[in-house]
Amino acid sequence: MYNIGTVTTTANSTKLVGTGTKWKENINLVLPMQSLQVQIGSTVYNNSIHSIQSNTELTLNFPLPASQTGAKYVIFTTTMDSISAAANAIVAMNVSNVQFSDVLNRIMTESGVIDVKLPDGTTRKTRTEAERDKLLDGKLNANYPEAIGDLKLTKASEYVGIALIKGSAEKVVIETLGDTSPGAANIIYRDKDNKNVSVVTIPKKTGTTMLVGDYGVGVSSYDASGVGAKNESRFIQYGSTPTAVSEGYPAAGGGIQSSYTPSRRAQLFLGRTPERLYYRFSDVEGVDTTTIWKEVYSTANTTKDSNGNLKAASPVVKLFADHIELNDESEGVEMEHLGVGHYLIKGVVGFNADGAWGINNGFVIPQDHNGKNMVLIDYDVKPDGDIELFVFHQQNTDMPERFQNKRIKDFGEDGQPIYFENYEPCDVPESRWIDMRVEMPPNSIYNLKQAEAERLAKEAAEKQAEEDAKKAELEVEEGGDI
Repeated sequence: MYNIGTVTTTANSTKLVGTGTKWKENINLVLPMQSLQVQIGSTVYNNSIHSIQSNTELTLNFPLPASQTGAKYVIFTTTMDSISAAANAIVAMNVSNVQFSDVLNRIMTESGVIDVKLPDGTTRKTRTEAERDKLLDGKLNANYPEAIGDLKLTKASEYVGIALIKGSAEKVVIETLGDTSPGAANIIYRDKDNKNVSVVTIPKKTGTTMLVGDYGVGVSSYDASGVGAKNESRFIQYGSTPTAVSEGYPAAGGGIQSSYTPSRRAQLFLGRTPERLYYRFSDVEGVDTTTIWKEVYSTANTTKDSNGNLKAASPVVKLFADHIELNDESEGVEMEHLGVGHYLIKGVVGFNADGAWGINNGFVIPQDHNGKNMVLIDYDVKPDGDIELFVFHQQNTDMPERFQNKRIKDFGEDGQPIYFENYEPCDVPESRWIDMRVEMPPNSIYNLKQAEAERLAKEAAEKQAEEDAKKAELEVEEGGDI
């Protein structure tokens, strides 16, 4: 009996159209002369098959009296308990066996992907054994990840990697990066929460990886002596402000040490608080605390004065006619223009008293092309440290007239220039300035920044020391297991 799908009838027609039917397929054993029943409404009509045109069209021996869409039907492919029923059953089994043997033979002998027709009439693309072998050969067994020769991993996304897991906690992940990434591979250490703790990138470059100690570089030293081996270069650092007596370092910071012998070495040190560059040489082991550091002059510790000369700079204020310019250490200083040639420098504590600028320790006056001062100055340091400055015109009358410093003050009604008189109050000459080396109070912006930087550096060093100690304890407890 066959009743798959539905049929559509036409009144007084022998044509029967099927939907979802497979009448032409031999495996279904639907044949002409077989009996057929169709239900139209509540009436079941008996009929028989005259001929079969396709899987969805056949011709009946007698016309049906009414039209119906989606009608139920049944085809009697055999007569129960008859010789024909037995014959049909035998034929059906034989057809199935032949089809199965044919499909099996094709799977075992052909290559690539073949089309296999199933008993319900549908077609499925199936890989042959040769195709399966080609896809599986050389592939990794996830349960037993062993490989003979190169181990190749592929993935549709940009990254593909291997994870080495330590119990249920930390893990190390090796990721290869796609062509769009600047690196070729990452080695990542992640904690138990799968957050990256450290990432090492292996670049897309050809060459030999440099290890610790190669070419004499890579030994890390945190001690005060910094004693190294022969022909060794090492990194040195100091995390907080040291005392010259105990450690011998000029500031917080780090640098590089190169040793010819353990006692003969050179050090280059980059200070962070303050930002300075230092160097020193030592020929006697154990006397670094008395070896003198030499400070390298740079834009951080020098200034060019109004005459183009390079001078040591700590807090420096450049006083122009109507404004001031500051360096990092003098940040926060203000200027008030009280009148012609009359200025008040506020937020300082007088002049710097280290003697680096000679007389009065704090002024550089602009000069003309003959080296003569263009102005004269007088000053008064107030009780609160502010500096009141008075500027006067310097005519240089001791020189011949053509060499005297004539400076136009204004123009008269006749358009003729009016010049400053000798020693008359005047502002700082145009496009020139007076350099003032001042002393800053302890709570200046720069000093507070330096103190904060030292505090943060000390906290970071202490935190790092605690983490290193905990890590060392953990490694001892776990016995170095991976």
